[in-house]
Amino acid sequence: MDIFWSSLLFAAKWLFTGLIYLALFVVLVAVRREMRLRVVDKLQTPSVAAGRLKIIIPGSDPQARPGATLSLLNETTIGAGPGNDLVLNDRFVSTRHARLSWDGVEWWLEDLGSRNGTLVNSRPYPSHRPQAVPFGATVQIGDMVFELVE
Repeated sequence: MDIFWSSLLFAAKWLFTGLIYLALFVVLVAVRREMRLRVVDKLQTPSVAAGRLKIIIPGSDPQARPGATLSLLNETTIGAGPGNDLVLNDRFVSTRHARLSWDGVEWWLEDLGSRNGTLVNSRPYPSHRPQAVPFGATVQIGDMVFELVE
């Protein structure tokens, strides 16, 4: 009887040790996979995101033409002043008017406290609260109206 229990405990010890090594191996594989994805993401992240603004109504900007498209960065600040990624010369656009951000799935629009506000599909967006903007939506900044296209 002692030999039976002794053999059973010996087998259980090796089974337990094997399960611990299996769990460590699974964790190691998962960590390597995650690290590889992060490195590839950093290498392949384009500076230009998947989206553009198509000018529908040029407002008072003399350089804007209806139908022209403006490329967007992963995070694009829009305003009338220098230092913005997208400078609009419309008289109703604030110096730092809005920010468009791409999270890899959808665009987020944040009004940066502009004087005249930002409209999406003719509805005002609240200041300093990013909200999702679907492709095909119209975005009004000052007197200018754009369509968000892929």
